[in-house]
Amino acid sequence: MTSIQSNPHIEHLIAVGTYDSKVRLFDTRYPQRAIQNSEVEVGGGAWRVKWHPDAKRKHDALVACMYDGFKIVHFGEGPAEVVQRFDDHTSIAYGADWCRKVIENAADTVLATCSFYDHSLRVRLG
Repeated sequence: MTSIQSNPHIEHLIAVGTYDSKVRLFDTRYPQRAIQNSEVEVGGGAWRVKWHPDAKRKHDALVACMYDGFKIVHFGEGPAEVVQRFDDHTSIAYGADWCRKVIENAADTVLATCSFYDHSLRVRLG
């Protein structure tokens, strides 16, 4: 396990990132096994998982995938899926977070990603 993040909008729901390049959802009341259809392959090792701060996007998580960039994963109805990816860092993807300020009438949210080795911070919409 590399990252564990409680969903701020859905009680008892946590996302767990692992070195085996997967993100899985768990119900804290039944932590013995992942929720069915919640496992998603993100590539490169899931180092950081951050749930979207806006309740309207409560099923979206931003993932820093070490050796495979950054991705937004949607955990809605049906199987979890990668819906957007960012590959502009030249090194290991370690840090990622959403902007907490919701921009009225904006389809996307500002997010930031960073990589320790290429000494860069990228700000973008996602």
